Amino acid sequence: MFPVYTSDDIVALAADSRIRLGVIGNPIAHSKSPQMQQAALDADGREYTYVRLLAGAEEGCFDALLQLLAERGFIGANVTVPFKKKAFAAATRTDALAGLSGAANTLVRREDGWHGYNTDGPGFERAIQELSGRTLREQRIVILGACGGAGSALCCQCVLSGCRHLTLVNRPRPELQQLLCHLTPHSEGDIQALTFDSPDVRSAVESAELIVNATSLGLHTGDPLPLDVDRLHPGQIVYDIVTHTTPLQAAATERGCTVSDGLGMLLWQGAYAYRHWFGELPDVERMRQALSGC
Repeated sequence: MFPVYTSDDIVALAADSRIRLGVIGNPIAHSKSPQMQQAALDADGREYTYVRLLAGAEEGCFDALLQLLAERGFIGANVTVPFKKKAFAAATRTDALAGLSGAANTLVRREDGWHGYNTDGPGFERAIQELSGRTLREQRIVILGACGGAGSALCCQCVLSGCRHLTLVNRPRPELQQLLCHLTPHSEGDIQALTFDSPDVRSAVESAELIVNATSLGLHTGDPLPLDVDRLHPGQIVYDIVTHTTPLQAAATERGCTVSDGLGMLLWQGAYAYRHWFGELPDVERMRQALSGC
């Protein structure tokens, strides 16, 4: 129902094609964005089609695809791995989160070029508010995998939202201290960076109200988990940004935590992208229903 389109496919489109939106990535066949975005378009009576767009990994392929989409009258696009930084670089204007994180996941075509936005952060915050009834500012937060593409954007969102206590956790990499130095001038609260093997991680997890897993650890049975689950306890929220159930989620549930996968974040980042394209929020419940059937 939702095929993958390449540049050649876009070139071959008829002039009156309804295809005017899509999600760009490599790989891209797994993306759930078409289901929810098409549901929103249909609910609003917008006669557009949203597709998966495969960009080549070679240098220049992403920019060439953007140029082609502009020529074909595309309204905008979502952008996923590994092109979010390229999307930011291609944008003539960006929002605050895209500017701070150096990554854009939403593009809108304007007269002066592509405008870039990062809706991952606001989508994450809205999902957490639905889950906990509290803002990011009100919570002690630990982000595991802080230096990854998704993790760094969430760290930036926490800082922009005024989080009072933020702990960045990652493998020992120069990027960890670089991220800390980058975020500290923008932070209103306490922010620290720890490696996974630091003894301070255990106490940070134990005292946290929200623990976010932005790593690929714990995705499959038998994988090492990204934290010592014995430190988890009732009253905490464990938010795993992947969009399916994992052993980490099961372990956190056993310890009485409130647990969620990343479908809420996916939903709301898509809804905010839609608002950038059309100036209003879509029918979010129709999008949620479409995702539940994936």
